Amino acid sequence: MSFKSQASAVVASGDTTKTSLGTLTIPKLCKRITGIWAYAVGGAGLTTLENVSGIVELESPDINLAPLQLPLDVVTIVTSGSAAFSPRVWNVNIPVSGGEEITAYVTIDMALTIASTCRWGLIYD
Repeated sequence: MSFKSQASAVVASGDTTKTSLGTLTIPKLCKRITGIWAYAVGGAGLTTLENVSGIVELESPDINLAPLQLPLDVVTIVTSGSAAFSPRVWNVNIPVSGGEEITAYVTIDMALTIASTCRWGLIYD
């Protein structure tokens, strides 16, 4: 087997508002999605009173994914201004035929004092 992956661009999280992280198109020769990953990043200005946590939701007009909601890892800030980066890979087995589009959305659990960003991606064969 030969696994491949695809990643979205970095997008502002939108904090407590459901925000699109972008759409990825499954390559034509793919047969199944084997992994989904996502992370939220904090940065300068993040305080010890804030945690970075939330959910990622995947939606598709081409594949029945509903409901597919995945929790981001909770990242606790221990010093002011520290970065938070905790990607997680969820193992899945979603059959595809190629050409399908999947859009990821993120909702952060609390408003943050910084402009946090997120990215997501797929692993497939």
